[in-house]
Amino acid sequence: MLNVVTDKVRVLVNGLLSSTVADHYKPVRLVREFLGTANDLVGRPFCSADELSSRRGTTTTSRSTVVSEKREPAPVMLYFDGKDHRTKTKMEELLKGRDIPFQILDVTDDEATRLWATTQAKQAEFPLLFIAGEPVGGLHELTQLDVNRALSKKVFG
Repeated sequence: MLNVVTDKVRVLVNGLLSSTVADHYKPVRLVREFLGTANDLVGRPFCSADELSSRRGTTTTSRSTVVSEKREPAPVMLYFDGKDHRTKTKMEELLKGRDIPFQILDVTDDEATRLWATTQAKQAEFPLLFIAGEPVGGLHELTQLDVNRALSKKVFG
């Protein structure tokens, strides 16, 4: 009985940590990133139900149906302004390392697209990553998504 309640709390807290609700408020986003990193450092006690069951060696029916169903990845766009090649290369390596297909869009001479990307992402510096039209941010935000195991979930569903 206690394990069932504990597991529900662990899954609930993980859902709150991996949520993107209210991320447009910087304090909320920073606290969520800090707590997510702390969760990773202590061994991910707050995790999804699938991860919890795989740790225990049990399988759930929802997990097996998700695995059998191959989904098309969401479009991943990396907007680049021709200046910070080092950061762009790091972001490319991370995406390639996770087998995530992406496109690079050079916006050096396209002021309208540059303005749109910086406005949507609420950041002034490139490169910027967008998944399915939703702004992710720069290298730091991409790394946080990867560390929290939310990157593949965002791309592949």
